[in-house]
Amino acid sequence: MKCSREPEGAKARELGTCPAAVDTTFNGFNQGINAGRLCWLVAGTFCDGVAQGTFAEKCVSCKQCNFYQTVHSQEAKTNQTVYPLEIFAATHTGWVRKGNEDRYFIKKLDDGAVLLAVADGLGGEPAGDYAAEIVRGRLAGIHQITKGDEEQQLSALVREADLAVYNEAESDPDLVGMGTTLVCALLRDGFVHWVHVGDSRMYVLQDQRLVKITEDQTFARFLLEEGEITPEQAPTHYSRNVLDQTVGCGICEPETGRLEFNKGDLLILTTDGLHKKIAAETIISLLVAETDLETKAKSLVEAALDSGGKDNITLVIAERS
Repeated sequence: MKCSREPEGAKARELGTCPAAVDTTFNGFNQGINAGRLCWLVAGTFCDGVAQGTFAEKCVSCKQCNFYQTVHSQEAKTNQTVYPLEIFAATHTGWVRKGNEDRYFIKKLDDGAVLLAVADGLGGEPAGDYAAEIVRGRLAGIHQITKGDEEQQLSALVREADLAVYNEAESDPDLVGMGTTLVCALLRDGFVHWVHVGDSRMYVLQDQRLVKITEDQTFARFLLEEGEITPEQAPTHYSRNVLDQTVGCGICEPETGRLEFNKGDLLILTTDGLHKKIAAETIISLLVAETDLETKAKSLVEAALDSGGKDNITLVIAERS
């Protein structure tokens, strides 16, 4: 932890111990006890990077911390190459929201497989980003997933995270109702194994054709499947914006699947602040442009901002070379 203000940290004597770092709420997360947990998990700063969270606004010590104040307004981006994959991720608070309740996640597992995810926290500030951070913390604890059992293990992980978020909300009145969406992909041996809850999405671009892999878990979808509304009514029905499933509801039912991921394909994970603001035709045109992955991602974020940018905007793009 580069701020080194955890107890016994290198800068603790010079700068003082971060009061948030001694909070026991996050024991077991990050690098263990007293390792800058609250700053890393809740402020979302990573100490050498970016503040994305709002839960830290509950902590007086965070609100008065010069480091937190300095980085809180910045935006996050990550560029990573894990052969044969190039990955770029970005998140933006948008023009309206005070803080960013979205999260993205990238990790290379012990066997070389790559785990990607985006999550959109729900329940308002500060609960939404806290729920998303709990899920990201669970993902960070994964070191390997058994071959041949990918979807089952991913589903089990999400169900465990669902109960963790639910139980945390039950223990704190300020967090009642919190939850998060999640779309998570494991890339291994030319395949994508995925798990999905809520209305964050996964797409794949193959041969300049954009395919939506996940189906939003909304009340409109439930009504459509039950025959209560017609396919023509579903796109404009009020319930299209009401989630039927979240990580944190306590009875989460994740959906899973697998698809081939070939050379030249693009895998795109997004929160609804992006895909609900940009037409599919625009997404395709920006993805097929003769530009690098970073430019494609930034162009998508800018397009969502130009369309209003009322929500947080997050995406992860992976390309197989």
